[in-house]
Amino acid sequence: MKKIILLAFITFSVSIQAQSKDNARAKLELFPEEKLDFPQYQNNIAKVCFSNEDFSRTLPENKYIKTYNLGDNLSVRAFMANSPANSAMLQLFESGIKPKEINGNKSTFERCKVAFILYVDENMVSGTSHAETFEREDMTGLPTMRAELNDGTEKNFFGESMYRKLLERQDLLTPGTHKLKIELVPVIMGDATGFEYKPIAVGEIDMVVPKEIKVTAADCFPKSAMNDPKLEAEVLKACKNYFKENAGNAVKAILAFEDIYIVRGDYNAIIKKSFIAAIACKNSKGEVWYDYYIFDKMYDGSKYLPAKVSSEATVNGRFAPDGKKVNAGCLKFLK
Repeated sequence: MKKIILLAFITFSVSIQAQSKDNARAKLELFPEEKLDFPQYQNNIAKVCFSNEDFSRTLPENKYIKTYNLGDNLSVRAFMANSPANSAMLQLFESGIKPKEINGNKSTFERCKVAFILYVDENMVSGTSHAETFEREDMTGLPTMRAELNDGTEKNFFGESMYRKLLERQDLLTPGTHKLKIELVPVIMGDATGFEYKPIAVGEIDMVVPKEIKVTAADCFPKSAMNDPKLEAEVLKACKNYFKENAGNAVKAILAFEDIYIVRGDYNAIIKKSFIAAIACKNSKGEVWYDYYIFDKMYDGSKYLPAKVSSEATVNGRFAPDGKKVNAGCLKFLK
């Protein structure tokens, strides 16, 4: 009898606590949300789904994929229980912060953004940039988000930076089947609390890596902006001289910018002309990458001398951009 009374008391206490928590949650001043009632949403709440096709909200579920062949088109869509901003507010509430405090900082959540994060075999590879621009209405009121990882064109859609980072990871992309996982996490810009928000949608898929990975020109090196074979040869030679014992790493010069700046001195006399170019490189380990350098062509009073790597940090106030690693398959695009 005592056990029955105790069990009834515990059940009653738990019920009171749950009701109290629900009452407190009801005091949260959440943002209005768009109500999604189509089956694709209802069947996949808190999931990131994958497709080879343009991933509209109502894409039929028979177009979702469970296996992805690296190099094919890939889009993802996250379906969340709540909008990113409301999800962040609810996570703070669940952590023990009072509704009054959260409501008092509601304007902070209007700056909410999201980040997709990509993993291969539980190794974090990359995430989308926090600098991306999102519509306030989407962050506060929309419980679904999409990203294009590889749309098969040269356009750079939201999410494709993750795919390009993935192609750099030749250490992870061994031939065979791997686990590709993507998480969607809310990001509150300017949040000084240090609170670590949890994923609001997660998805995992088998990824088949072929022996030869399919890459496009857009996945690889910057486009050439000038057709000047003579200048390209000068730049490549200058880099080989600059690299010295690693001269063999320099493969090709790419004139990625049209801008060439004339630098003048006293009495408007020409000193040199300067510009930025990219150098595609590879090494004996099979690693392929490109870096940007500033080059100078000094003027001797009658002609410009051959290009040399500049000792200046900037040209016309501009730093050389950062280079990056690319997949070894990109070498085929160098002509």
